[in-house]
Amino acid sequence: MKKVVLLMFCLLSTGLVFSQTSKEVTFELQGIIPPVLILSTDLSDIETVDLVNAESAYLGKVVVYTNTKGLWTIVVKSKNAGRLVGHTAGNEDVYPYFFHFGTVDQINLSKDFFLTYNTLVPKTTVEYPIRVSYKRLEDLRDPVVSDVYSDIVTILVTVS
Repeated sequence: MKKVVLLMFCLLSTGLVFSQTSKEVTFELQGIIPPVLILSTDLSDIETVDLVNAESAYLGKVVVYTNTKGLWTIVVKSKNAGRLVGHTAGNEDVYPYFFHFGTVDQINLSKDFFLTYNTLVPKTTVEYPIRVSYKRLEDLRDPVVSDVYSDIVTILVTVS
């Protein structure tokens, strides 16, 4: 008899569990990765080169990272057309130099320099070493006066 009562109790209690109402929530979880372009460098704001004793100088590097396939366009611009210009008022002397970007040497920045690079795979990182070369002061055809000479160089990277 006890077994019958126990059996009936088990049947009744499981019947109560199945008669409960249930609801659910379903959702989709997404993570969005936007196109990323990172331009980093170890160049300082002012790079000083030795125009008297040296003929070239390594300035640093520019590192480009993107997570998209596409065409990179790199433009290098010089404010003074690839010449170091004297700071002192009235000094019209200029000191010419060549720019070296990545594997491209002897770039004359009298005009903007354009480089294109087509990435066929996402997650691409490319490092471009940067150097300048020039004649030593005593080797210049037209010597320049004592002054601080400078140029402003801009590197623009676009991924399309």
